[in-house]
Amino acid sequence: MSKKEIPQDELPEDATNIIGEKKSKEELLNLDQDDESLTRWKQSLIKENTEDEYGENDKRQVIIKELRVIVKDREDIVFEMEPEEKLKDLKKNPFVLKEGCEYRFKIIFIVRKDIVTGLKWMNFVYKKGIRVDKSNEMIGSYAPQSEPYEYLTPMETAPSGMMARGQYKAKSRFLDDDLNSHLEYEYAFRIRKKWPEEEK
Repeated sequence: MSKKEIPQDELPEDATNIIGEKKSKEELLNLDQDDESLTRWKQSLIKENTEDEYGENDKRQVIIKELRVIVKDREDIVFEMEPEEKLKDLKKNPFVLKEGCEYRFKIIFIVRKDIVTGLKWMNFVYKKGIRVDKSNEMIGSYAPQSEPYEYLTPMETAPSGMMARGQYKAKSRFLDDDLNSHLEYEYAFRIRKKWPEEEK
């Protein structure tokens, strides 16, 4: 997906109109060679790109494997993101948060083929068709490797009160600094006064 296909109000606030030329791993490593600490950092990022289970014909650079909603003292809510056909279930089967609960997300993902810089997870939350929240979570820059990475978002508190309760729809997108969209999907959730088992 190109930047032109992303609505302006869904771009990161720090997005620019000019996207720099994509550089290879070797070109990145040769930049700023006089800065030893920077060179060591780049060398730690640029690892050998090993073969993976997806094969050469799969052109994806970032693959989101799993998304977890973590709430203290409760079992994780787990969403399998692979294969991508499973993403349809996220919208059909809303998860539930109790008002005022503390929660966070865990993202499990693979980077392949090349370094991804400035990976971001953008969320747009709607209630009754009106956007009520926009978030831009910076995940970071990662080198390709066969083992999945894990990223934990900061803890958040679900809103409380009668006006906050109800069903929400959301749209998510994983973008990098070059505004490549690695995954886009929709999901739904409900905020209730009690957990489902407490309402029985």
